[in-house]
Order: sequence, then C-alpha cells, then structure tokens
Amino acid sequence: MDRWHASYQLLLKQADDLDHLCPSDPEWYLPDEERPSLFSCLIHGLGTGRDVFIADLTDYMATLEDLEGLVDGTYLDNIRHGEADPGELELYASSKLHNWNIEVRTVNADCKVVSTFIYSVEEPDKVVQLACSGSFFAVKVDGYLL
Repeated sequence: MDRWHASYQLLLKQADDLDHLCPSDPEWYLPDEERPSLFSCLIHGLGTGRDVFIADLTDYMATLEDLEGLVDGTYLDNIRHGEADPGELELYASSKLHNWNIEVRTVNADCKVVSTFIYSVEEPDKVVQLACSGSFFAVKVDGYLL
C-alpha cells in the first residue's frame, strides 16, 4: 500500500500547481438559475434580454452549417424552453454570431482549473472569459467573476 501511495503523490503535487478559480454561486442564487447561467454570462454588457438572446442564438444555430447534424428542432426547442443544459454548441455558435473569442476555464470541485478552451474567430470584436463549474458558469469582468 505504501508503494502505491508513494507512486501517486506526484499527481497530488501537480494538482497544487493548477490555477485556483472559484466560480461558486452566491448565497442568494436560485438553483433554477444554474441552467441558464451560461446565457446570463454571454449577455453581460450586450443590453439585451435573456429570452431575446436565446431566441436569436438558437435561430442562428439552426442555420449554421458547422452544426448541421448536431442540432435539430427538438434540441433547439429544449434550449429555448430551458429544458436542456446549454454548453459547447451554444458557446461555439455565440462565438460565431457575435464575432467573439470565448475563453472557458473549467474547474474541479476544489476550484482548480483543469482545462481551458478558446472558441476563436478571426479578428474578434471582444474576448469573453468564462469559468465553468459543473453546469454553473460565471463571467470574468475587470478581473472579477460575476
């Protein structure tokens, strides 16, 4: 057992070197708001309502050739009505629709960054930084997670 334990200590030390980012929902946050938190982050600073943003995005997704075969009417209806968790497809489409680079950092239960992915476009108008913990998203604005 000691030999096994010693062989895995390296992994624990590597985890300590990971960036620390804690996108936890505030105490007043309603659990029902976890599913659309991605959309709340993406509309930050746009000045548009969430329902309008979701409708525009899903309409765009239906016409986006890159998503052909990945989304159908049922999937898009589920996203529109809040019955499915938005994720990679919506991030990709948002990046293309708004001409944004979207950087997503995913954290584990200990708030350690375990992956970073950038949805990129040529000559972006804006860079959006998101943190993801499970299905909860937070947006980074001026160095702070909202």
